Amino acid sequence: MVGRFFPLNWRPPADEIRFAQTHGFDVIQIRSDRAGAIEDDLRADLDVVGAAFAAAAVEPTLEMLVRHEGERRTIPLAFEANLAAIRRLGVSRVHVHPVGRPEVERLIPAELAEAQELAVDAGLVFGVEHNAPAQRLLVDPRAVLEAVPGLHLVWDVNHTVPELVEPLLALAPRFSLVHVSDTPLPETNHHLPLGGGTVDFSPLAELDVPLVLEIGGLPMSGGYGLDTDEALVASRAQLTNPVQPRNA
Repeated sequence: MVGRFFPLNWRPPADEIRFAQTHGFDVIQIRSDRAGAIEDDLRADLDVVGAAFAAAAVEPTLEMLVRHEGERRTIPLAFEANLAAIRRLGVSRVHVHPVGRPEVERLIPAELAEAQELAVDAGLVFGVEHNAPAQRLLVDPRAVLEAVPGLHLVWDVNHTVPELVEPLLALAPRFSLVHVSDTPLPETNHHLPLGGGTVDFSPLAELDVPLVLEIGGLPMSGGYGLDTDEALVASRAQLTNPVQPRNA
């Protein structure tokens, strides 16, 4: 599950960890929108939060939403700014979610390769998340993965148009995480609770990586109010006992 640590929907980390442990969530994803500001976003001492994750046997992961405007070393610098927090929290999987103008895509492979080297030196699993078509940047991640052999992929099923599902599933050995939410295909990126769209989740049963519920958050899907406790529990149950999508 994604931790609800957003400015308009913030919960104490200790409460989120307790909720995850109680309801069978093995992973909480923390999102960093401002490099170097994770402690501010969590509003808690990172050493204390890291100890709580370890005590609950819940794994913290980090998504770095990095806005790239063409500045040199944007991605490596963001990673370096977050590295101390990554260590204090006990994070072992980190990924970058790049956003920005489509023309910066030519810069991304070299920057991800540099960040990948830094992550390997730090003993971390490092990946990149692709975007939905409307973002126009890194919609199809295959070329980047070919250019950076050690890089992992965070596959977001809610970002994926139907014709890309099979090509991306073929990259499953390189997945480090899968982001899971629903969307009314062929429209993407709605981040609905499972059952609210038309995505076929059955291929996920064969995957051996954490599946992170990433529901709610966008205006088109009702904003952060949709990532309620009840919606998270119900969506997790649907992953455990999947039903066919409405258009099947």
